[in-house]
Amino acid sequence: MGTTLGLNRAALRAGLIGLSTAASLIVAAPAMAAATDVAGGSLDWGFKASFRGYVSGGNGTPPIATSNGATTNADGTFDFPASGGTYDAAAGTAAVQYRGTVVFSYPLHGFTITVANPKVVVDGSGVGQLLADVDLVATGQAGAHLVGAELATLTTKAPAVTDGAVTFSGLAAKLSGAGAAAFAGFYAAGTDLDPVTASASASASTDPTDPTDPTDPTDPEPGNGSAAQTIKAAVAGGALTLTSAGSDVNLSAATPGQTATGSLNPVTVSDLRGTNAGWDLVGQVTDFTSAAGTIPAANLGWTPTASVVASGLKAANGVQNAVTPGGTVAPGTGLGASKTLCSAETGSSLGSSTCGAALNLGVPESSAAGEYSAVLTLTLA
Repeated sequence: MGTTLGLNRAALRAGLIGLSTAASLIVAAPAMAAATDVAGGSLDWGFKASFRGYVSGGNGTPPIATSNGATTNADGTFDFPASGGTYDAAAGTAAVQYRGTVVFSYPLHGFTITVANPKVVVDGSGVGQLLADVDLVATGQAGAHLVGAELATLTTKAPAVTDGAVTFSGLAAKLSGAGAAAFAGFYAAGTDLDPVTASASASASTDPTDPTDPTDPTDPEPGNGSAAQTIKAAVAGGALTLTSAGSDVNLSAATPGQTATGSLNPVTVSDLRGTNAGWDLVGQVTDFTSAAGTIPAANLGWTPTASVVASGLKAANGVQNAVTPGGTVAPGTGLGASKTLCSAETGSSLGSSTCGAALNLGVPESSAAGEYSAVLTLTLA
């Protein structure tokens, strides 16, 4: 079994097919009474922390770049300044256009994805949209260009209103069908994305005042025969890595119409980046082939398991490592498409976790006798 961080061609091809229809998903701004023209405000969003972590470890120059007004926040998310639109503070509705460009580049894995000019639409119904222009360039594949495509659906709430300006804070975001296609099928529709915070005002935004430097702590009162020393330690961020306990898996013998069983070699994910950004580990298998014939990849199912690797060191207050196994996938609807083996959410991914799975290969009654083999690829992002 090999491990790789590359986008598989099947997923990329499926994404490009989906892109041809996604461009029609442009949501018109709702009619709003007493609308205020937007002159200032900003959008803070990072797409998905684990995706940023994956791309930032690649060979782009740079892997992630901002331009045309967009900037990178200290936590790695992005800030887009408002460029127009309207909002109604009393009704809690808005259709605000923001400007700026973010480019995710990973030449070694064959893709460049550009997201530009996002727009937030909130109509007061509790559901909103995040739209943007998206360009996909993939090695060996046709490119695609979308204008105003819906990248995510938002769970909205009443905005905070200050001096007539509105702020929609921490809106939950899920990847839409068009968004999944725009990102080459890397994540399935419905995947949780980074929360969205969007603001709008009738006056131009000004740069925030720099916070006052904190006062240096008071030196301790000297005592008889006492002394104090300050100890400093620099902790550098490490890497997000995947290792496997083996490369070959032998399933039990089976006759046509039966199920061959076995276990995936355990794999260990170590998140030593120091960002607690979360990660996803997915798997997909090729068709099983032999000199006698083929067993389709969809006939391989699994039941994932996952556990945290214990450490003898005491964790910092409030920091907890947690890992979640993916769902059971039955033979017949199995790993011919990418499925989650295990994942760790943002805020609980630091440290190491072990993931495995019970494997079940349904052998069709039409299968010829022979020695079959396939390659299961695990992708960590």
